[in-house]
Amino acid sequence: MKINYIKTIILASAMSLMCSCVGDLDVMPLDPNVMTSEDAYSTPEGYIQGLKKIYSVWALSGQDNAGASDLEGMDAGNTVLLRCWWTLQENTTDEAKCAWGDSWVSQVNGMIWNTAEVEPMEGLYHRAMYIVSLVNDYLEQLPNAPEGVDRERYNAEARFCRALAYYVLMDAFGNPPFATEETGSSLPEQIKRADLFDWIEGELNTIKSSLPEMTDEYGRADQHCVDFLLARMYLNSEVYTGNKRYTDCITACNNIITSNSYELADDYAELFMADNGENADARKEIIFPVIADGNTTQSYGIGAIILGSRSGSEGTVENYGCNGGWDGFRATGNLVRAFNYDAEESAWTADNINSFDNRAIFYSEGRSLDITTSAIGTFTEEGWAVYKYSNLNSDGTPGKNTTFPDTDFPLFRLGEVYLMYAEAVARGGEGGSTSKAVEYIQNLRKRANTVYSEVTESWLTENTSVSATTASVAYGNILNERCRELYWEATRRTDLIRFGLFTSNSYTWAEKGGVISGVGVDDKYNLFPIPVSDISVNGNLHQNEGY
Repeated sequence: MKINYIKTIILASAMSLMCSCVGDLDVMPLDPNVMTSEDAYSTPEGYIQGLKKIYSVWALSGQDNAGASDLEGMDAGNTVLLRCWWTLQENTTDEAKCAWGDSWVSQVNGMIWNTAEVEPMEGLYHRAMYIVSLVNDYLEQLPNAPEGVDRERYNAEARFCRALAYYVLMDAFGNPPFATEETGSSLPEQIKRADLFDWIEGELNTIKSSLPEMTDEYGRADQHCVDFLLARMYLNSEVYTGNKRYTDCITACNNIITSNSYELADDYAELFMADNGENADARKEIIFPVIADGNTTQSYGIGAIILGSRSGSEGTVENYGCNGGWDGFRATGNLVRAFNYDAEESAWTADNINSFDNRAIFYSEGRSLDITTSAIGTFTEEGWAVYKYSNLNSDGTPGKNTTFPDTDFPLFRLGEVYLMYAEAVARGGEGGSTSKAVEYIQNLRKRANTVYSEVTESWLTENTSVSATTASVAYGNILNERCRELYWEATRRTDLIRFGLFTSNSYTWAEKGGVISGVGVDDKYNLFPIPVSDISVNGNLHQNEGY
């Protein structure tokens, strides 16, 4: 089957739309010289370009170049949606800390933010709402599409993108404003988190049959994407709604697994390399990517993660495919200890831990395992670097551009499906089996070439230490396995909240609570505050409790 690539024409879109502010959901052109939606949607080509514009918001800040922003007042580099989601899902947790001196960094590192503007939160909120506004406008135009437009599929894909954006808003902010193409209000009412969960679930189930079972164009949504998003929602349903939905999680995971459409990549590292979208071995595991191309989709989304994880004094084209580095993101000691390397810590190196578990892709030269003085300004001294993502191809050659990586971000992949299935079974969901759950975990470990003790059915439910600390939690083995398999893939904050550890004083890490050794924080931090920039223009919105 020929695989087409969505990234080849993302930038070919004739539309460069913006939303004047999120409180006002009218989609308006950035300036009079930019085409309006009525003009853009005058041809069949305009509809596919418009659809791909919607997809592109995850990867691109604007339409013209990496320095352009679709949203007025949003920094083009710092507020790419993928970058903001990743930053808030990782740098608030035990997996990553940032060394920069930007005003937001200490707040995010330490979980000490308030309602004052925090750039990644502003970016996440406004760009997710921008997707909502683009989709609403697109759906209003779609009934007028000329012949040659697959209205049913395009409608379903656009609605999937909107559902995904609302999922992000539900997870991060709890109670966002809510608008569809049918509501007709420029100042939307706020929706409760549980009600938004129900809406997203209903929307996904409604559109599923209108999507292909398996996409014919890498990067576009299909039925497996729907099942994956539903599985992730059901796994966290008790957090979002108060109701356990583990049986439904198992059903959604089984839909993906039994389709036999995906396999684990043979080489874990290749999932995060520059040619992961072209390399058939890596692509066979990826269900839904955020696509990057160093020449045609230039932005500081995946680029910030890759360049931000290297030092300017150490990064070279030869060792990771880009020039220099930004001395930004690196691991905490908790992340490294999650790999349970059986030796004295004084003897640990990145190489010997990688030989123990090849998912551990670190750089330890000259660095202490722990961040002990401050996360800021100590990138090459405290905390191991994480080299998981690379702009090198699987054959060792660099990507097309040494500033902007080619590496796609695997937002959904089969490895996580296996872990969701195992956890849902362990937590009492029906329709699966403990033997299958054990098999799936073992498959991940075999791929990692690990020498951990054998997984048993009792292993799934054991009360276990988290990342080799004194903290212990039920199903802790699964949480630790998720850390080893999925670290730096924008899942950790959600995981720690589900396990009751994100704000808890029982499990701490460097900088948590603004203290270098880590302390517990108020439970209000399980949600981010609704940006004041939106509350100030929409009187229908109310701040989250505690802020």
